[in-house]
Amino acid sequence: MKPIATLSIALFLCMALFFILRPLAGSQTFEENEKKELPIEKESIVTGKYIDKIAEFPILPEQSKRLQILQQQRQKSIQGMEPTHIKIPSIEVDAIIQPTGILENGEMGVPDDTNVLGWFEPGYKVGAKGHAVLAGHVDSLTGPAIFYELKKVKNEDKIILLDDSGREMIFVVKKMVSYKTDEAPIEEIFGKSDKRIINLITCTGVFNRDIGSHEERLVVSAELLSDSSVKEELPEPPSNVKATAFNISWHAVRDDSVIGYRVYEKDRKTGEMIKIATISLFDRKKVEILANENKNYFVTSVNVDLHESVKIEAK
Repeated sequence: MKPIATLSIALFLCMALFFILRPLAGSQTFEENEKKELPIEKESIVTGKYIDKIAEFPILPEQSKRLQILQQQRQKSIQGMEPTHIKIPSIEVDAIIQPTGILENGEMGVPDDTNVLGWFEPGYKVGAKGHAVLAGHVDSLTGPAIFYELKKVKNEDKIILLDDSGREMIFVVKKMVSYKTDEAPIEEIFGKSDKRIINLITCTGVFNRDIGSHEERLVVSAELLSDSSVKEELPEPPSNVKATAFNISWHAVRDDSVIGYRVYEKDRKTGEMIKIATISLFDRKKVEILANENKNYFVTSVNVDLHESVKIEAK
């Protein structure tokens, strides 16, 4: 028991040292006047009630709880993976990930290359229940580094992680918080969770010349949305899809996992198909159109995993 207890204490101290003693950008930085980031606000609807959002689909609070339960049930069999690549389309991040561990001096290692991300290997694997931690530099002596734009991510932005086999996990951003270096909640960032979370970490705040580092750490938290290793289950498509000279209408799918619908327009001459509307669960299942004999219209349903049904043509 004594060696196990000693190892646990060592790991905890290592995590603390990561925030307190070892800066992610170890010398005078490119941005000395970084402003503190506030938590991302949820969007509000006309009634004033706050809602969540999955992709382009607004979700009411009562729906959100039910959908979370459904997602957890679908994700029960998911095993964590060792990430080797990251993509964040909204800030144009496309980078290699290297595993990092504990150095001989007890500190957490970070990649020497400021454009490479480090995954804390002694912690949780990506996609496992718990907080998997990935850390990157914000800048260097020569300019911006891999996470220079991390402060610009928004709620529901997608983060894509891959492993060597090509397995792909998609996470969605849920929270962004800045902590003073010596006040970061270690357990919340590195510890257990019933959810499958990744925490992306970099420096932020004012650069302190005395300590040779920024005074704060920016933590962006994201939850697992989908895993390519899980068998894709397409939702049931909408029924009774009809077209008139003025609108497209359909019947809703009776499935709690469905979060909305997409309407497509197809050009009969070129075959080109484009999305023309997104309809949430609490919107009327009807879209106005302008009559055009050269166009066909289709409707699909979309579930909580963002899987889309087959397209049903409006008749």
